[in-house]
Amino acid sequence: MEKKEDGIRTLFTGRGSVFLDMAAIVVIFLCIAVLYAFYGTKKIYYNDEYVNLSDGWTAKDGQEYSISDLPKGDIMIIKNIEDVDPDGKRLCFKSIDTHLTVCFDGKPAYTYAPEYPSILGDSYGMYIHMIFIPEGTRSVTFTLHPVYYGASANIENIGIADAGMYMGDFYHNALPAFILSLLIVIFGVLMLIMGFTDAGSGSGKTVDFFSLASLAIIAGIWSVNDTCVVQVYTQHPEIMHFTTYLCLMFICYPPVSFVASATRQRKTVLLPLVFGLAAVNFVTTMVLSVLGIADVRQMLTFSHVNIGIAMASCIYLIVKAFKKKSVGMVFLHMILIGISSLVVFTFIDIIRFKVNPESSLGAGFFSRFGVMIFIFLINIHLIRERTRIAVENGQAELMKKLAFTDGLTQIANRAAFELKEEEIRKGHGKCFIVQLDINFLKKVNDEYGHAEGDRHIINTARIITESFENIGTCFRTGGDEFIVVTGNCSESDVNKALDKLEKLVSDYNKTEEPPVPLMIACGYAGCDPSKTDPEEAEKIADQRMYENKRRMKEASGL
Repeated sequence: MEKKEDGIRTLFTGRGSVFLDMAAIVVIFLCIAVLYAFYGTKKIYYNDEYVNLSDGWTAKDGQEYSISDLPKGDIMIIKNIEDVDPDGKRLCFKSIDTHLTVCFDGKPAYTYAPEYPSILGDSYGMYIHMIFIPEGTRSVTFTLHPVYYGASANIENIGIADAGMYMGDFYHNALPAFILSLLIVIFGVLMLIMGFTDAGSGSGKTVDFFSLASLAIIAGIWSVNDTCVVQVYTQHPEIMHFTTYLCLMFICYPPVSFVASATRQRKTVLLPLVFGLAAVNFVTTMVLSVLGIADVRQMLTFSHVNIGIAMASCIYLIVKAFKKKSVGMVFLHMILIGISSLVVFTFIDIIRFKVNPESSLGAGFFSRFGVMIFIFLINIHLIRERTRIAVENGQAELMKKLAFTDGLTQIANRAAFELKEEEIRKGHGKCFIVQLDINFLKKVNDEYGHAEGDRHIINTARIITESFENIGTCFRTGGDEFIVVTGNCSESDVNKALDKLEKLVSDYNKTEEPPVPLMIACGYAGCDPSKTDPEEAEKIADQRMYENKRRMKEASGL
């Protein structure tokens, strides 16, 4: 009974709680997807406001066709609309990779065969058309030319409707998918910002937000093409079409890069391999497009092959990391849930297409939910890793500060000075080394107590730091001993700093009136590490400091 209770407790705490939280997110998204799949794609038209022209088209040979089921190659089709009163309405439809001419009663009224640079490919993708119908029109004739040889002309959602209502219906159906795509892109941009913030922290340990950010942005841009919203807004469908294929060329690299980072396998040969394949695909496609030999769509097979190689690479890296136990089970759980969500939502898209093939939500609407969940789960892992690394870095920084900071004065200590010596030896450049010492500190401690002695030490550190703040760093190297190492400055700058030190000591003695006046002996020497060792300069500075100390003691009479 106890073991059973422990199992239940583990399920709701630690790793088990993470699994349940993720499962809850998947269930929520799944319910939303199902609702949209079967109840969220209704038309907003009424029968008397929209005339569907999908069926009843006749070719020259008298063969009747549905416009959604046309034969391959060029075709001219005509439809009688004399029983329809246009009354300010328009002929509205979406074309995909099809050049066309529209005639009303045999008179040419509209042609769409855009011309653009060959590098963009032969096709424009998809576009929405709304053509004014003259009053009294009796027939509509379409002359259709598929962009690609051996393909069928592709015309969808054709009808006579009020332009505003048609666009309202278009946005009604396209907006959910567009918003999902936009959210994926925004999610990616936020991760990109987090990546730059993380990289700018100066920490040696960082989390690879960039790979997942790139994946999200590329996936979001690719998926937005299916909505046709950008094409309608920009009036340049060919650019969005080309951008989509660019996304497919490069989308293979970010997931491999992310998995390699997450499993600590950045040195794997798979990274340069996948990147090289993407680069070769891009360069080859661009060259063939410019030469007119093939365009981006005809080279799509190579992008699909690269994506397959990338997926296999990710699986290999995850399995290898699991065997070596170099990746946590929580991360593997998130990967599994994310991949499962992709599979489930893709299956929903397949079922929805079988049940309602005319849905205007697009073929991959619910797959976007899967992408969103996958990226969201992995981002949770990245944020947790970032938090863990930030805590570790903070602890390391604190330990470093404790190791190299003098506890009493809060300035650098002897250990820090020893590191500075090594830095000078490795080519720090010319500098000055200033040795300083507090006079009569033993007398202060013996006669007035260590509290008064500490007061002397603390104020000495403050005065030296203020005096040399623009040209050097102060270190406390012993009980009453201090050393300043300057940057690349002149001897005149050192003397000015010592003059300032003398004035600050005088001001302190006047204002604070310590029982034994504060006196700081000093001596300095130049150091050129290319010629002499820093220790030689320290010895010379130390001798000069003791000479100054002797003179000060004789002058004080104490």
